[in-house]
Order: sequence, then C-alpha cells, then structure tokens
Amino acid sequence: MKKILLITAATLVSLQANSLYDAFKSAKVDGYIRYGYQMERDQGGKNYYNSALGGKLSLQTGAVKGISGKVSFYTTNEVGKHDGVGLSPFVFFDGQRKSYSILGEAYIQGIFKNTTVKVGRQEIDTPFINADDIGMIPNTYEAGVLINKDIKDTTIMLAQVQKMAGVEGVSPRFFRKISQDNIHTDNIQILGITYEGVKNLVLNGWYYNLQTKKDGDLKNISYLEAVFGSSIKSIDYSLGLQYANQSHQNSSSTNIVGTILSIGLSNLGLTLSGAYNKANNSADNIRMGPPFFTNTEVLILPDAGKNGKTLNLGFEWDATTVGAKGLSLSYHNLQLRGENVKSHEFDYSASYSINSKLSLDIIYVDVYDTNGGNYYNDTRVFVNYSF
Repeated sequence: MKKILLITAATLVSLQANSLYDAFKSAKVDGYIRYGYQMERDQGGKNYYNSALGGKLSLQTGAVKGISGKVSFYTTNEVGKHDGVGLSPFVFFDGQRKSYSILGEAYIQGIFKNTTVKVGRQEIDTPFINADDIGMIPNTYEAGVLINKDIKDTTIMLAQVQKMAGVEGVSPRFFRKISQDNIHTDNIQILGITYEGVKNLVLNGWYYNLQTKKDGDLKNISYLEAVFGSSIKSIDYSLGLQYANQSHQNSSSTNIVGTILSIGLSNLGLTLSGAYNKANNSADNIRMGPPFFTNTEVLILPDAGKNGKTLNLGFEWDATTVGAKGLSLSYHNLQLRGENVKSHEFDYSASYSINSKLSLDIIYVDVYDTNGGNYYNDTRVFVNYSF
C-alpha cells in the first residue's frame, strides 16, 4: 500500500494547483446506505439472529488532463441482537465476527483515448477475481489495471493484483495476500479479452497466473466463455458454454465444463433456466465467487469435491406484467454430486425496486450439505438506499 500511496501522491503533486482546484471543484459524492438482517436455523432447530447497518461513501474528483482520483469508505456495524454464528458473520462482519470499517477504494485513474489505467485500491470485475457483493462490504483489491479498446469490438484487460480485503478476504478489515486451502499466492497477473464483433454473441477469454511455490497450490487458470442470445417473436433465449482449466503446482490439473440455457417468455415476464457443470477433478474458486453457471447462494461446484457435478434448474418472474412494477421473484434448485458428496440447495428470492434509489431484497436458502455435514436454512434481508 505504501507504493500505491507514493504513486498517488506523485501524480497529484505533478498537477498544477489550479488544476487540482478544478478537479475537486467538479468532484462528485455518491454511495449507498445498506441494512442487512439474517436469521439462520440449524439442524437442531435453534435460531440465530444478526443484523448490521453500513454502506459506502465515495468521493471522485473531476478529470484533469485525463487523470482523476477516487476514495471510498465502507462500513458495517452491528445493530440490535448479534449472535455471531451462522452464515451472516461471514457476509456481515469480519473474521472475529465484529463490526468494521475500511478505506476500500483509493486509486488514481487515467483515461487516454481508448486506454484506461487505474492504480490503487479498487473494485474489480472479472470471472474469478471480483467484488462478489453478497453482504455488507464487497471485495476490493490493491491492484494495477489497464483496459484498452483500440481494436474494434474488442476489450483487452491487463491486471496485477497484490492484495484483497472485504467479504471474502483472509482478514476482511485488512488488505492481505489472497490465501486459502489450495492458494498461497504473493500476487496474481490477469489477462482478459472480450470480443463482441459477431451479432448476438459475446466471447470471453481469461488467463490468471498465480505466484505460488507450494506443492498442490493453484498455479494458473485458463477460462473461455461464449454466450449467444436472440429472440423469436415474444420468446427470448440464450445459450452459454464455458470451459476452465485449473493447474496446480507440481500436481494434477482440473478441467471444468459448463452449459446454460435460458428461455424468456416476455409476455409473461417469465424466464426459465437450466445449467450444468462438471469437473474431472477438484475445482477451486480463489475465495471469490467463481463464474460457474450453476452457482447458488451457498453451494458451488468446488463444494462437490473430486469429480463434482452440479445441476441448477430455476425460474425468474418479472411481476411488472401483472402491474407490480419493480418486483421480481426467483427460484433455483441445485443438485450437487461428487465422490462421497450428495448435497442440494433450494433458493427463493424476491427483489423490489421501490424507486430508482430504494430497493429491498429477501433471500431464503435451504441447504443440505453432506460435505459440511449439516442441514440448515437461512433468511437474509437487505435494504439499500443509493445517493
């Protein structure tokens, strides 16, 4: 972080005083306030309750010669009863199940024609490294990112990721190296290419190089994805294919394939979907929510262990078609199988956009996890107000 602050300071010093004045004069403040509530019932029938109030406050300067800066403060604070057990301490609080606050973003950005460069603490959105905003504070990263669009219909991204903090960090309130059971990495290099030059088709290719030395650690990931979408009269449809190869240090690799099909009946506001993933070994997720098509609220393909298979069937309904503007409902049924693993999960959710600033999300999860050895259900409620 010291190097990042030095780069930031040097950039600011290089700008003239009147330019700095113009940058802050045109600065924008935005963010959101978020309330989260959770009730979890374990297999013994005992209930656990947790709630938090927090949000994000951001200040972004105007651009001077293409250069701007941004800082964002995130916070989550215990409200009312706090049992400190169950799923929500993971998504609401830090590793000690306590409230915390963090300067999650602090970066300098330069935009030069078709190239954007961003250095510092920031949110990142890629298939395996992302914000994964599933609770009160998302993942943020200390990184350098370059995005170029010189080639027609093509976006190229290069990134050097040093550390992370937030919901899935080793210590959520501190920026630390990315680490978990099969990952002990000093840093990660990312190359991503997105091509949209074919009508109705989006192609993605990504490569992640993890600086690891320990035997068995995840060393690199190659990921390919193709999604085609179109419509026939009042029927919308899309088909997605994905492939990932995960290689481990001095060990075997894992190949993962997946497909997803969705059919939307626009007159009814109904979308039906089916997704399937299969791994020929054990899949990893680098702590962040991976891009597997069958992902649910809790269980994902890596939870199946060796030779995992997952099938996710579900639907989403936009109630605008019956006059309930802003309301949508969804249901997903996940069946997860692996060696000595036979789990399932049922997800029910409701989202209501009261207006452009205020929204409500209710999520109910019913999980039977033979790998974790337990059965439980979890209800989470989020109220978001953006400004």
